[in-house]
Amino acid sequence: MWTMRQRLVVSCLVVLALVAAGCGNAKAVVSKGGNTDGVTAHSILVGGIASVTGPLPGAFAPVFQGVSAYFDMVNAAGGIDGRRIDYPSSDQLDDESDPSIDVLQARALVQADHVFAVVGVATPSFSGAAYLAENDVPTFGYNVNPQWSDGPSLFGYDGSFTDFEHPGYESAFVAEQVHAKRVGIIAYNLSQSRQACQGIENTMAKFHVPVKFTDFSVTPPASVAGLSADVERMRTAGVDFVASCLDLAGNLVLSSSLKAAGMTSATQYWLDGYDESALQRSAALMVGVYLLVSHVPFESGISQPSRYPEMALYLKEMHRYFPTEQPSEPSLAGWVSAEMFVTGLRMVGRDLTRSRLVAAINSLTSFTGGLMAPIDWRLEHTSVGPLDCNVFVRVEGSRFVPVFGSPPTVFKCLAYPQPSSYKVVVVKPPAAIPGG
Repeated sequence: MWTMRQRLVVSCLVVLALVAAGCGNAKAVVSKGGNTDGVTAHSILVGGIASVTGPLPGAFAPVFQGVSAYFDMVNAAGGIDGRRIDYPSSDQLDDESDPSIDVLQARALVQADHVFAVVGVATPSFSGAAYLAENDVPTFGYNVNPQWSDGPSLFGYDGSFTDFEHPGYESAFVAEQVHAKRVGIIAYNLSQSRQACQGIENTMAKFHVPVKFTDFSVTPPASVAGLSADVERMRTAGVDFVASCLDLAGNLVLSSSLKAAGMTSATQYWLDGYDESALQRSAALMVGVYLLVSHVPFESGISQPSRYPEMALYLKEMHRYFPTEQPSEPSLAGWVSAEMFVTGLRMVGRDLTRSRLVAAINSLTSFTGGLMAPIDWRLEHTSVGPLDCNVFVRVEGSRFVPVFGSPPTVFKCLAYPQPSSYKVVVVKPPAAIPGG
């Protein structure tokens, strides 16, 4: 099932196209390290890997900020069972958006630095996943890559399994809500961007929403010249709903092109665009756009801090430790990853080993961190369902505003898979849902 992860998957593909790098997992020759590497009587050594440099550092590097803020908060309160968590900058490694370097950095953390766990992974190509999985190293991070399903010791911040062949039904739900009559769908000529939009086309067909235009062959990066013919064809076809599997930069070009063609009344649904800094820069091109997020929106932590205290806490601590930075999904992924790691540490106690930690987290049946839809770690390394819970937001003025929620929560849950129906089937959110 593709939901929130589609956005960064598309961005990752654009990065890889620009750097001409592969995503494959080369078979690593590994040797098992000590099960308590990095653990002393008073500390736990942890490292991370992110694309700090490369074509899109802002999409990945902030993961370290989220991890650091959470660990600093925990250490300031006394640590975990008498141990502080050490997350030195020397172990926050840059893979330079290069798959081959990613593997080397994973090896360096385990073999040279002897970290206990890897917390805070965010990269367009997680090629080190196979090595970390085969070494049973507990690993946590931003699951925008299919490699997160490589083993039970890899924990994506909102689940590890991504079903690229069976996307979620959110696009059809939004089309129903706005009474769309003629849909246009646009994607890059990259496999997973095409797959995402092919899934949207299939979803629209399942719920009898007419699709009048598709182009799954846009060459990245998107340009006005490259999109002008598509926009004219959509205008001629009377398209009133545009679903885009482009990255954020491409979506802004698309929106500008639609406005220039007089298609200001067409509803836009983007897989990439929930970005506070982008909204500050480009609000005029984003007004009215619908997006999907897999977590409590940042805005809800401000407007409803008592209902969403964990988001309010994230915003408070990020401002404390990184006062000049905007909240972002990469940093939130780091925060949730650190919280998941610490939850496991508290469950294990003083007799800490990697295998005990992995087993403890994999026993969790509804981890939310107060921010995410519940994750059942008995299942979500290899499957998804039976619910698909996310938050829809719409850009209004210069704000992202949650819409279509199931009060009192901002989350909306759809059945997964959907039964045969002419309408998208909505289900009651589970009891553990944040804000419920």
